Parts: sequence; C-alpha cells; structure tokens
Amino acid sequence: MTPFQRHTLLVALVAVACRGTGPGRAGAPPPGALPAPALPAAGAAPTDTVCRVAGGPVQKRDTVTIALAEPVDPAHAPLARNDAERFVFAQLYETLLRVDCAGRVLPGLAASWIGTADRWTFTLREDARFWDGAPVTARDVVAAWRLRDSAFAQSVAIEGDRVLSLRPPTVPVQPLADPALAVTKRAPGGGWPIGTGGHWVSETTGGIVWAVPLRPGAGPALRVVTALGGRLRDAVDAAVDLVLTDDPAVLAYAATRPGYLDLPLGWSTSYALLAPGRGERTVAVGAEGLRDAVHLDARPADGSDGGSVWVRELGPCEPPGDRELVASPGARPRVVYDQADRNAADLAARIVALGALGTRAVAAGLAPGAFAGAVRVGADAAYVFPIRRRVFDVCRATLELPPWSADGSVAPLLDVRSHAVARRGFPALELDWGGTPRVLVR
Repeated sequence: MTPFQRHTLLVALVAVACRGTGPGRAGAPPPGALPAPALPAAGAAPTDTVCRVAGGPVQKRDTVTIALAEPVDPAHAPLARNDAERFVFAQLYETLLRVDCAGRVLPGLAASWIGTADRWTFTLREDARFWDGAPVTARDVVAAWRLRDSAFAQSVAIEGDRVLSLRPPTVPVQPLADPALAVTKRAPGGGWPIGTGGHWVSETTGGIVWAVPLRPGAGPALRVVTALGGRLRDAVDAAVDLVLTDDPAVLAYAATRPGYLDLPLGWSTSYALLAPGRGERTVAVGAEGLRDAVHLDARPADGSDGGSVWVRELGPCEPPGDRELVASPGARPRVVYDQADRNAADLAARIVALGALGTRAVAAGLAPGAFAGAVRVGADAAYVFPIRRRVFDVCRATLELPPWSADGSVAPLLDVRSHAVARRGFPALELDWGGTPRVLVR
C-alpha cells in the first residue's frame, strides 16, 4: 500500500464529516496560488522543456506498456485516489484549462477565453468531442461540474452552445484545471465514465487497461499493467516501457538493466506532522536530519522552489467538517503513523528521538483503518501522514483534512517524489501543476 492509498483511507473517513458540497472561497489567495490578478490571456503551448521529462529521441511505437504499483479502479474516475489513478486519468480526461508545473495556463477544452475582474468567458474547442463522438457543449461542462462541486457550478452561466461564463474564484486559475472538474458523462451500463481526452479505454481485463488514441496516428496505444506486491522488478525484467515507482530497491535494480533511464518526476507528495490544538500546543520540527530518516528521494518541505505547502494556511477556506469536533490535544503522548508506511514510521521515530513532543512521547504505528480512526478523533499528540504537495483548489482540498484541523497546527516535514524508469525512446512525459505526469503526444 502506497502513501496515497493510505491517505485515501483518511480522506474517505473525514469526508463524512464535511458540510455541503463545496467549500467556501472568500478571502485572500492562499500560499502557492498563481500571482496573476486576473485570468491570463489565451496563448500557444510553451516551446520550452521546463515541465518535460524525457529520455532522448522518441522511437515510434504502436503500443507502449506501463507498469504501476497501485490498482486503477474505473469507479473512481476522474477523481483519483492514488498515484496510479492520477496517471491513468490524466491521459483520459480533460479540464477546461490546464496548468503546467511552472504555473502557466494552457488550453484544455477551452480554446480561448477573455476575462475581467467580474466575469470570465470561455469558448470551447470546435473539435471537442466525447469518446462516443458527441460534441462537448457548455451544458455538458456545467453538468459535470455540478456532480462534483455544486457550489462552484452555481457561479456558471451558459452563454451559447460552446460558450460559458463564470465569476472568478479566489485563486485565479487553478480550480478550473482541478481534475475534480474534468468533463465526463456517464457511460451506458456503467464502467469507465466517457471523457474527452486523447485516449479512450477500449478494454479492461485481468488488471490491464488498454487506452487507445482517438485519432489514428496520434501516438501509441497505452497498455497499463498493475504490478502489486513488489512485482515491479519483474516488470523491468519483462522489458516494459515505463515503470512509475518510488521504491529505491526497484530504482537500484533498474540501474543495472541496459536500456533503461531513471527520470525523476515532480515533488508531488509531502509528509506533514499534524497536531491538535493550535492554541495549546504548537509542534515545531526542524527539517535537519529528517531527510536521512526516509528511504525515498526527499528534500525539506521549505518551499524553496516557490510556493509553500498548501496546509500551512487554510484561513481563506471554510474549515473542514464540523467546527464542534475539536480534538483533545495530547491526551495520549503519541506520534501516530500508519504502520504500513515505513517512511512515516521512520519520520515518527526520528521526531520522537529529537524530543519535539517532549520526553514522554512515543511513536505508535496503527493498522490503516485504526490510523484513519485515530486521526479522525484527534486524541494523540501528533500524526505523521502524506498529503499532496500542490493542489489545484486549496479549499476543495481541505475536505481531505480531519474536522479539527482548523484548530490544530501543521508542520510540513519533507517533500518526496517518484521516478519514471523508462526504456530509451519512450515518449516524453509532461508534468502538471500537481506533479502528475502525462504522456506527451504530438
């Protein structure tokens, strides 16, 4: 079980306590938001390679095989619950706009837009089609948004078949690129939601997902396999074209295999220490020495690349959950972690050794379900858990936090990242604002 799977248990648990269908969005932009005061003008895709992860000249192939370490469940689409789903869904589903890793705004379903301080107006691409060939209309966009964030959808007005306008949210752009607002419609008989992306799912069988390009010649078909339980080494031996992993043992093994390149991806995950009771206890942990405590590719979560971890300040957003659910801080002097997460275990042990919570504190590992329950109650001194480092909509992301978090303190500890183990000639990958890679199709 990977960090994002474990975090999903927490998300599912605390979501029950959340009020309404959309968080508040009043106030000043939170840390990490794009600095532009208004919607940037539409423009061509950048020609630089700032957000590109590539291993040299691309070799043309009809099919590429990709191995992932987590399961992919179509019932979750397009709202990913782990890194594997994030990668697959990024190939299949589109949002109105895209924001790349450098914060640049790129066209998605919207081909052009104009904006003022009071209203933004978007025109959809003329060639925008669902997988079944039906044209994408402004009503389709609003219907998809209404399913996942009805409060956000209330700000939208339909101006024509391909034109819609909306009141700007607090954050200038990111919410429109949030995968939670990907445009989909239900498939007859269930299964994969029908999307608008460049690949569509032609078959899912035996744990293998086949994603075929909509336009002939528009890149290779993607054969996505799940390699659970440490079988990623076997995938390398089977000469798959791409392995996405954070396992240092797999990376070390792949380095011994000819024809493979180790390509670091974006810093997409942060480990944080969350403690109840901001007023009664503030946990301060320095990053010194923490990087050596984990086995992953890690760095201090200090925002050195611009923009801080979003949980540092949640002031602009409506607090998650029920404000009456305030934890009793420090009832048990434990630093609690998910025992299935060895990196969280190592961090908890190091925090205790540093004396950050006093001399009586101990590190305590709990089974995933018990860990989620403990975080929900908030009766321990602190909790170590992974969060997404960057989110597209900070206020929507607060629903992933326990209901007492507004009255607690959050100390981001380390940023970590996965790697792409790619065979030479694999198509380039492009990183989005949240660090998710997407196969670049020309």
